[in-house]
Amino acid sequence: MNNQKQLPHHKQEFRGYTMDELRYQRAYAAARVEINRQRVEERLHNFTKGGMKTMGPTGFFGKILGAFSYIDLGVMAWKIGSQAFKVVRRLKR
Repeated sequence: MNNQKQLPHHKQEFRGYTMDELRYQRAYAAARVEINRQRVEERLHNFTKGGMKTMGPTGFFGKILGAFSYIDLGVMAWKIGSQAFKVVRRLKR
């Protein structure tokens, strides 16, 4: 069984593409490139501006964390960590 597509320019009786076929292939290729470009731009925009939305909100905390960007989460972790270290230091005294 041969599952590969038989291309017309590989056939013996092929005499060339018509102008309409060439225009169609060119428009089809340009549309594919444009669709892929938009997909990449959308993914990049979601990655840079969307924060942690790639993980998807699964519950209450997921929705809360989805509203913050990575920088916001880093700052909050720094503040919570510094407060935790202060508490631990006071408990050791």
